[in-house]
Amino acid sequence: MTRSPSRPKPKRVARKVPVERRHAPRGNLRLLTAYRCLDAGEESHTGFVRALNLSTVGALLESPDRFTLGQNLALEFLMDNNEIAQTGARVSRVSKRGKFYHIGVAFAQASPRARRLIGIQISGKKS
Repeated sequence: MTRSPSRPKPKRVARKVPVERRHAPRGNLRLLTAYRCLDAGEESHTGFVRALNLSTVGALLESPDRFTLGQNLALEFLMDNNEIAQTGARVSRVSKRGKFYHIGVAFAQASPRARRLIGIQISGKKS
């Protein structure tokens, strides 16, 4: 009988844990959100999108409509407690996901009230 040479054992590779780059915690959710596109300070078109996640500094929106980088928006998030958080935002990222676009926005003008409502929403607490 001939012996086959032994195979070397595969080396275990340490996997790198992804580093969280976000500056604020985000809550994963699905909130109805009204938007108004503001071109040169004037409303150009309006509609509804779905917020997929939300923090006090930004959000990820989902829409069948395309948005452009740098576009200014006025947003109204309908919270689970039926309150509305209004913010100004700027589009910072756009990617195509199947039939929809995912739009990352950074809040430019969020009042203390809006930040408080968003904080309540992502913490899961009742107001």
